Order: sequence, then C-alpha cells, then structure tokens
Amino acid sequence: MEVYIIRHGKTDWNKECRFQGAKDIPLNEEGREAARKLGERLKDVHFDIVFSSPLSRAYETACIVAHSAEKCDLLTEISFGEFEGVPFDEWMNTDEPRKYFFDKPGLYVPPKGGETFQHGCERAEAFIHTVLEPYYKKNPDARVMIVAHGAILAALMCVLENRGIDNFWGQGLKGNCEETIYTYDGNTWKLASEEKPQQNPYMKIVSKSSVDSVKCTVQVLKNGGVVIIPTDTVYGFSGIVSLNGALREPQGPQNSTDDRIRKIKGREETKPFIQLIARPEDLQLYTNDTVPPELLSKWPGALTIIVNNKQGGTTAYRCPGDEWLRNVISECGAPIYSTSVNRSGQPVLDEEAAIINEFTNEVELIIKDGDKKGAKPSTLVSIVDGEIKILRQGPISV
Repeated sequence: MEVYIIRHGKTDWNKECRFQGAKDIPLNEEGREAARKLGERLKDVHFDIVFSSPLSRAYETACIVAHSAEKCDLLTEISFGEFEGVPFDEWMNTDEPRKYFFDKPGLYVPPKGGETFQHGCERAEAFIHTVLEPYYKKNPDARVMIVAHGAILAALMCVLENRGIDNFWGQGLKGNCEETIYTYDGNTWKLASEEKPQQNPYMKIVSKSSVDSVKCTVQVLKNGGVVIIPTDTVYGFSGIVSLNGALREPQGPQNSTDDRIRKIKGREETKPFIQLIARPEDLQLYTNDTVPPELLSKWPGALTIIVNNKQGGTTAYRCPGDEWLRNVISECGAPIYSTSVNRSGQPVLDEEAAIINEFTNEVELIIKDGDKKGAKPSTLVSIVDGEIKILRQGPISV
C-alpha cells in the first residue's frame, strides 16, 4: 500500500502566523490555488480512497485535489486549547512550557484545554490500526491519500517512523499542500518520498520586547539571514554587511545578504543600501572624510550621512537612535544594511500585520514592534563634496 500524506492549503491564520489548532479556519484563495496546483500535479495518480480531517481547511483541500474525501475525526488537528488564535510570537514569548512546542517537544505542555503531543500520537496510532491497516488487508495494492494538519500529521509520521516525543517534528513541519509518501507491506512502514520540510515558522516572528530578541536577531544576521527590523524611523530589511563577525571594510553589492534583499524587494538597480553602525565614532572605520561636528552631534538619531568610503565610492551611514537596534549592531560586530520594507516601486509598509502577511515566507526573522504609521524616513545629507547638502528632510533638522 502507498500512502500520500498532505497538509492542507493556507488560511488567513497561516498568513497571520497564528496557532489554529482545532479551530475551523477556512482556506483562503492562496490556499485554494495551491490545492488546485497540487491536484493538477497529481491528476494522473489514482487514489483508491481519500481520508481527511473534518475541519474545513483540510476537507476543502482534499476535495479540490481529489474531488471527494471521507472525513475522519481522528485526523482533527491537535487542540491548542484557550490559546488557539494567538500569534506565534505571543505563544513563544513566555516562561510557560508551551514555548517548547517546536524546539523541545519533549518538554511541551499545552495551554489549558489543549492536547498533549502524546495524546496526538495516540490518536494517530488509533488511525493507523483502525483505518489504514484494515484497509490494507482489503486492498494491499491500494493508494491512499490523507489530508490533515501540521501537528497531527507530525504525530502520524512520528508513529510511522517509531520516533519518541523528543523527536516529534522529525525533519521539520510539512509545508502547505506538500506531500510525503509512505509504503506499507503488512509489517513495516517505510518513508518513500518527502518534499523538503518547512523551516520552523513558529520562530520567525519575535516581539522586540522579548528578552531574547537581541540574541535571536544577532544569531540570524550572523548566519547570513535577512531580518525585518523596526528602526527609529520605519521598518527595514536588514542583513549583516560583514559575514566574518569582525569589523572590517564593508563588502560591496556582491555581498549575499545585499543580493537577497534586492531579490526580495524586486530591486534590480545597484544603488547601495544605507548601513547602520553602533556608535558615532565607528564611522571613521569606513571613511577618511572629516564629518562636521554639527552633524555628528545629531547621532544617535534619524540622520543618514553620505560619505566617501575607503574603497573609492560613497556610502550612506546612520547611527540609529534606537538603543535596542544599536545593541544588535554592536553584537554583530559589523554594520548592517537597512532599506525600507516594500516591493520596489510600491509604498513603504508601515503596518505590522501587512509586513507579516507579505514577507514572512521570504525572510528568516521578523522583529515586530507595532505599527509605524506616520513615521518618516531619516534626514539624508551628503558631505562627499566637502560641504553639507540636504538631500531629504526628515525628523532631524540640519
């Protein structure tokens, strides 16, 4: 017997990075389109039977992909109790043992009214013994599809692979509308095919107020990741300029994080990004220009200064007014890029929810700090010709 295991398409709560659990949240149009594409890809694969969770996001996915399905209560998503609907960062930013949900599942304790991973595995085992194995006995050559949810499917695969709760997630969470295939010969379950597991989405969004937010941001930046960071002006895409962890001459546009940010924004020009530094005095590491004292006195603050860099070009630097951000830069041991969060040619996004919806799947981390409505970009001045030229008037008067 061959069994295709498929996670449902996306919902609005997926996009908003909320824990869904047993709450019946419907598919959104993106989820339906992904299901249609999966159905097209599997159109020549015959399935003898399709089992689905009774929750609408799974059942609709199954019906789009395979046209019909049998609902099975054992495939309902693991319940998260009173915390269903809570954003990922609020779920993780706690001393309660629910914070171990993904990275230390053996220590996970669900919120009040929620279901343990052990109980989820017991339901999965019951599904195997009362549904799948009896079906095999009737039709050992059958091809079966199962459409359900991230946590209950993790429980199912945990049981099929005889893993303990400490390794509940295996190689990672299944992506929406991606399939994993197992075979069964009457005695042994074997993993036959698996699409690349999804990166942990539960750690992608962190509140700036979290005690670990600086550490988490620095770790991602030092690993070459792209982070959306709240600055003292607007939210910005950021990546580390120097990837070797030491202060040195910044690399040019060939830097990998520079390239990734451009691809995310859809920005083809080679115009350099602003670079953020931790201390006003760090500027002299990158330029031989003498910066007028009246400008340096504005730092830290929302003032960007364009100078001649030591490589023969020009670079825009800012020492931000936000202490949290300066701590991040200092811990990185190098400047970080900063450019507004938007697609090239589109308005700058100033609402937290809009940023999360648009870019969660394209960056490694989002640090959220509320909306930035009405925030102005920094004042921009140039001293490359030996005099102060105001190119953009922002929050700081020059």
